[in-house]
Amino acid sequence: MDLGEHVVGGMRMVEGPVVDRADPFDPESPTTDLADLAVPELTPDRPADPLVPPAGAGLAGWLGGVRFVLRRCGVPLVLIGAVAAVPMHFFTGRVDDTVIAAPALSDLAGGFGLLLLPLMWLAYFAVSALPLVVCLAGVVGVALPAAAGGRLPGVRWVWGLVAYRLRPLWLWFAAFGVASQALPALLTADRLGAGVEVPLAVALSVLSAAVLTFTGVLGCVVLIERGRGLRRAMHLCGRVRLGPLAVAALLLAVLPQIADQVAGDVAATLTAVAAALVWAVAALVSYCSARSAEGHTTSPSLLRELATPETD
Repeated sequence: MDLGEHVVGGMRMVEGPVVDRADPFDPESPTTDLADLAVPELTPDRPADPLVPPAGAGLAGWLGGVRFVLRRCGVPLVLIGAVAAVPMHFFTGRVDDTVIAAPALSDLAGGFGLLLLPLMWLAYFAVSALPLVVCLAGVVGVALPAAAGGRLPGVRWVWGLVAYRLRPLWLWFAAFGVASQALPALLTADRLGAGVEVPLAVALSVLSAAVLTFTGVLGCVVLIERGRGLRRAMHLCGRVRLGPLAVAALLLAVLPQIADQVAGDVAATLTAVAAALVWAVAALVSYCSARSAEGHTTSPSLLRELATPETD
């Protein structure tokens, strides 16, 4: 008998690994009957990422990410909106109010009061950006841990993730606020004529929506990717269809004004907060879609980037 094989209980045992002896083309091979066995997968299929749509998923994948955040993070979103509502309602005003105040300032301290006008504008732009900063940072800090770990993070965890990146985010949003909010104060129907009132309102709304669309992606870049800014955001905008995010940005630009005219300040504040939260969720999912189009990206990998400590 060959030393390499022997019979035990009617079963032929083959010395060494089967793959060393298998020959599917040899009818006398003792392992021919094993050649047709299916090879199991080395790793099981991973469940679909609830926040990062796969590349090429399109609108359906984008909507799936938005639904996950709205359903899974509903209670934290309400808390984030409550925090954002305070500066949204009490501390932000219209830029043209400072222009109206200019004559009164000119009489203050022999005309030196006019020097306060630029400071009032800067304070307005800084404070008016705060609600968007709160909404976007809060959504990113809550949604990524929820998608990566399956559970909602606590307040301290969220604060630890985003606190050290709030300053650059706030500066970027305040800078872009100059473009989207100063022009409506300078270009008005009273100055340009009543005939341009409707086209001017449409043009300014489109401008605001465009700025909010880009700053949504930029804000996610600033929060998640350490040390990156404008060029990175422009690159990612070219990797994803921005139509859904642009719609959310347009709603944020238009709905609060309509609510203010129809139902007053309180309704305008509530509408603005709700629209800002939807915009922040849309910005995060659009950013995740752009990262997915670049290559293999998951919620855990994005969370690790977000949790990377800031270093000088």
